[in-house]
Amino acid sequence: MVNEKISIKCPHLILCEGEDELHFLISYLGKLIKNGEGIYGSFQVLSFGGNEQLTLFIETLASTPQYDGVKSITIIRDAEKDFIAAVQSIRSSLSHNGFSAPQDPCQIALSGSLKIGFALFPALSDAGGNGTLEDLCLNNLSENAEEILGDIECFLISLQHRRHREFPRYHKSKLHTYLSVTDKYVGLKIGEAAKANAVNFECEELQRLKCFLKEMAN
Repeated sequence: MVNEKISIKCPHLILCEGEDELHFLISYLGKLIKNGEGIYGSFQVLSFGGNEQLTLFIETLASTPQYDGVKSITIIRDAEKDFIAAVQSIRSSLSHNGFSAPQDPCQIALSGSLKIGFALFPALSDAGGNGTLEDLCLNNLSENAEEILGDIECFLISLQHRRHREFPRYHKSKLHTYLSVTDKYVGLKIGEAAKANAVNFECEELQRLKCFLKEMAN
């Protein structure tokens, strides 16, 4: 089955979870390219949608025109509340489609001539750690936002206790509240805010991702 929505344009693919990660990673790669690191221009970011759609996305990828020119596939998603389960889920999707799967994040496995790897937000390392892209952003805002984030946390807690509001995605609520009360970023989505320098792209986590992607491309 050919997925007509996919158009492969680069030899190194990054498959990511959803639109926020898609635009964040595109912004990040754009910054690297702008800084003169042209190797990152050989990457193309594609969203596979929700995590439950990864297996089918990989299955249809192999029948996409220009797939024969692909040299590496990197999968990036959130660890969420269970790092180990996220690792197992990615490895299962790869194995289901006949690909070799690295044992841990930020390692590389060879599947025929293809390099296969994966990484998990927020740590982007093999050391583990639950969380999401939003956690990475909150921990690495470009501006000193500690006091503002403290006030936002008090506000959200007050809404929970006094107004009986629930925030099942607390980290998302916290980050988007921060963006909405900052003139430069109000109304922007995560990828747009990152492109507008809301996030420190020189942070340790993204430096690890930078090195890992370079290994995938070499």
